[in-house]
This record gives sequence, C-alpha cells and structure tokens, in this order.
Amino acid sequence: MMESLDTILRGGSNATPEGSTESSVAQPVMAEAEVPQETESPSSEVEGDGRQRMVPHEALHAEKQKVKRYTEEVADFRKQLSETNAAWERRMSELVQAVRPKQEPAPRPDFFENPEAATQFAVQSQVSPQFDQITQHLQSMAKDNAITRFTEETVDTAEQAFLSAMQSQKLDPADYQKVVSSPNRYAAAVQWHKRQLAQAEIGDDPAAYRTKLEAEIREKVLAEVHGGGQQQEQRSQVMPSNLVGARNVGSRSGPAWGGQASINDIFARKRGAS
Repeated sequence: MMESLDTILRGGSNATPEGSTESSVAQPVMAEAEVPQETESPSSEVEGDGRQRMVPHEALHAEKQKVKRYTEEVADFRKQLSETNAAWERRMSELVQAVRPKQEPAPRPDFFENPEAATQFAVQSQVSPQFDQITQHLQSMAKDNAITRFTEETVDTAEQAFLSAMQSQKLDPADYQKVVSSPNRYAAAVQWHKRQLAQAEIGDDPAAYRTKLEAEIREKVLAEVHGGGQQQEQRSQVMPSNLVGARNVGSRSGPAWGGQASINDIFARKRGAS
C-alpha cells in the first residue's frame, strides 16, 4: 500500500521523537534518582560532624580549671623542691665543715737540728697572738668608722650581702680582691653593695633608665613650680571689696607732715597763687 507523502512524513517524524522522548524521560528519572544521594551525603556528614564537634561549655570550663590547677600545683611543687634542695645543700655544707678534720699545729722544730726554723717558730708563737689582737682592734675601728660614715644598718646589710654572695660563689673575684685588700673592708663592702643596687636598678639598658629618671625629675620640678605659684598667689595681698571700714593698704609716698604752717608761709602761698 502506498502511503501519502504527508503520512510518511508524519509517521517518520512521530517515530523518531518517540525513541528520543523515551530516552530523555529515562535520563531525568535516573538523574533525579541519583541527585538525592549526592545531596544527602554532605548534609549527613555535616550533621555528624556537628554532633562530634559540639562540646558543652561547662565541660570546657571544667577542663580549663583542671589545667590551671595542675599548672599551679606543678609550679608550687617546683618551688618547694628548689627550696628543699637549697636547704639540704646548706645543711650538707655545714656538716662537711663540721666533720672536716682540723689541721693540727706543726710540731716545734728541734733547735739543734734546725736552729733557724726553731727560732722562727718561737717568734711566731709569741708574736702571732699579738698580731691577731691588733688585727681585731683595727677591724673594730674600721667598722666603727664605716658606721660613722654611713649607718649601722647600712654596714650590716652590706656585710651580709657580701658574705652571701661569696658563699653562693656569685661574687666577682675582682670585687673580692678589692674589698679584702682595702684598708677599711666594711666601707669597701658598703661601696660594693651600693654599686650592686645601682646596677640592679639601672638594668641592662642605661638609656631607658636615664629617660625614666629625666621624666621623674621633670615631673618633680613642675610640681614644685606649680606649688610655689599657688603659694605666691595665696601670699599676695588682696584688696577688700568694701573700703568703708578698711584701713589704708596703699603705700604712703608723699612727704611727711612737718607740723602746722606759719602765717608768713600761708600769705606767701596766696601771693604766689595770685
């Protein structure tokens, strides 16, 4: 059977879109089925991560407090441990000094075997006690002189600081020799202590300390200037507002009164005026 051209064309046009429509319909359906799987997985992961990452505020605060208490306890323990070690070191040094055997005096040399050594030994045994007394007397006089120049508290503080630095081996050997070889050890110790205090106050940056000192001096001078100006204003004489009952506060610059004028002076003034 022969079909018309229009029928053939209509049939062909209808046949071709049917397959394409079926395939196009099938593809969106499969795409729609796949899309929820892709969109649902991130949301579920975010919700899961949110549940895992959310921490109660009370629990976080409690953990912070625990860490703080632990840090404070560790610091206190270290401080106590260092103090205990220092105390034990001092105690052990005292025990070592106490247990250390004292040096026995050298035996007296025999005069017939070594006359020179025997003579020196006899002289030293007689002179050494005298020298020790003289040395103690000189040290006492030096300390009294230092106390007179400074104060007793300053001398005692400097002496304790010097001995403490020497025992802890923090004393510079040059400073030690300078103090020991000084004619007045106590005065030299005071000077050494003052240098140590000044060095501790100035620190490692003299320029910063100088700037700070200049600022303090400037503030002090300005305060004194302002205070002096206020005192000057208070001391200045104030004129009263009502002069009825006030005494004369002005300076009298006119000539002093010489008494009552004579008749001749009065007539002479009148003639001059006329």
